[in-house]
Amino acid sequence: MTGTPPLHGLHHAALTVTDLAASIEWYTRVLGFAEVARWTAGGLDKALLNRPDTPPISLVAHNDSAVTGTFDEHRTGLDHLSFAVADLAELQLWVAVLDQHSIPHGEIVEGRTGSLVAFRDPDDIALEFYTLV
Repeated sequence: MTGTPPLHGLHHAALTVTDLAASIEWYTRVLGFAEVARWTAGGLDKALLNRPDTPPISLVAHNDSAVTGTFDEHRTGLDHLSFAVADLAELQLWVAVLDQHSIPHGEIVEGRTGSLVAFRDPDDIALEFYTLV
């Protein structure tokens, strides 16, 4: 076989959280996700959140097997999760949503390929909105 087989997009992103209920509430209230399912498997509590315009997010609470400490993008693993927005006008609308919910965030800055604003979820996981243009 030469090359690699095709990929068909991102299936979902899974984030480890400390308080599943609190994270579900935050992602639904602030980012507009809807809870699709919640279950326990292998000692983990999980929830699947969806929006029609982005791949689903799975939130996972590791309970007794959790490693304590807060998120740090400097550790090996997830650096940040970036949500695509159409343009600067849409980015500004999202900044207004963050402000409405009293979510601290950085200023809108120019990135390598567009504009972005950085913010964090309740577990301090680094998130951003990034323009497509």
